[in-house]
Amino acid sequence: MYIDTHCHAGINWFEPIENLIFQMDMNSVEKSVLVQHKGSSNDYLYNCQSKYPDKFSVVASVDWDSSLEDQVNEFNSRGVSGVRIYLNYNEIFENKGNDFFENCSENNLLISLASDLKTFSSFSFKNLVEGNKETIFIIEHLAGVGSSELENDNLNKKNQFKQVLSLSENKNLFMKVPGLGELNERPSLLSNNFPFKNDNSGYIKQTLESFSSEYLMWGSDYPPVSNREGYKNSFKGVFDLYFLSKEDKENIFRNVPKKLFF
Repeated sequence: MYIDTHCHAGINWFEPIENLIFQMDMNSVEKSVLVQHKGSSNDYLYNCQSKYPDKFSVVASVDWDSSLEDQVNEFNSRGVSGVRIYLNYNEIFENKGNDFFENCSENNLLISLASDLKTFSSFSFKNLVEGNKETIFIIEHLAGVGSSELENDNLNKKNQFKQVLSLSENKNLFMKVPGLGELNERPSLLSNNFPFKNDNSGYIKQTLESFSSEYLMWGSDYPPVSNREGYKNSFKGVFDLYFLSKEDKENIFRNVPKKLFF
């Protein structure tokens, strides 16, 4: 059984759930986590989980300007596993954020975090994680290192990523590993079989060495991944990395996702 921890579905944006199910069936992925995309209600994902209760877990979006307590109650009644937070509200790093994270922890809701490398490497984020040790935080997209805007300053980019990796001492912090197409440039010449021979960026190996596979999970980012290397190649690219042991693969593709989301 393999689990994909980062997928999107919708009829107002992206693709309907049936398209994801096709990709899952074609690649022996039994379960997936549906992460709500920005600017939309959670209703469609609620319906997907209700229709396929053994296949999907939902990470719902939160409206930071509405009653947070009411939303947590709604999340509980709907059986979601977590809440997605965009770290672009100053209040998140203040008492309002701490109170919300404490409430989520008490209600067994994990926090999936969307932001950029600059924010994830900041002192504010470090303090947030260390100040809420009972709350499970998951950094999406390998902290955004693949889409960092610091392309012309690779040294600064690497230093910022090292700051993120130093947070691995916090045992309430996990990280999502994306496909290689999110971390590496598309080859100018494509082979007939597979676009990448290895993770030339080195970021996945560095993350494994810092966090260990017990705190990592794979997320395809479907359907945006279809505009990169594609679903199958995203799965295969990470699964076949030479430095991943059998235990690492079991953790990243099964054990850690199952523990957190199912």
